[in-house]
Amino acid sequence: MTGNARIYIRVSRPDETAILEHQREAALAHVTKEGLTLVRVYEEIASGADEGRNAFNQLMHDAARGEVIVFTSLSRMTRGGIAAALEILRQLELHGVGWHFVEQPILNWDSQTPKLARDIILSVLAAVDEDYRRNISEKTRAALARRKALGHPIGRMKGAKDRRPRKHNKRSHVARLREAKDN
Repeated sequence: MTGNARIYIRVSRPDETAILEHQREAALAHVTKEGLTLVRVYEEIASGADEGRNAFNQLMHDAARGEVIVFTSLSRMTRGGIAAALEILRQLELHGVGWHFVEQPILNWDSQTPKLARDIILSVLAAVDEDYRRNISEKTRAALARRKALGHPIGRMKGAKDRRPRKHNKRSHVARLREAKDN
């Protein structure tokens, strides 16, 4: 295979930088193995369910016809569930952009997997990823409730500063693609 590739890597928390590096290594190895030319690596620390991911939205904006976007896994692309995963891939397909999942090559746009089978597998994996995110959220709320019941402080200490800049633009990557298409 020849052509250009863009890589997207993501973790949810700042303390996961080692995981981010492992993703980078795996994605770069994939690009090399496939004979692709790397255009850019997009990385960020954000929830996979957040539609306001700056690097992801920039990737969706920058990706050009004929290019391939490399994700290490479906969960790195989104944890927003079946509809979000299918919509992202539909938008890529509409713009002539392919995709590869390093850990799930059966989902690659150019795999020999029949579209129906690929969509079914993708749907199951996306539902599992969404459930995983929901479980983490529920466990976090339960832990906060336990701390509150014990009288422990919850939240950031008075006077603490944000470590990351606030997100000002909450429009989704899909909304930006539609807007760009209309212009």
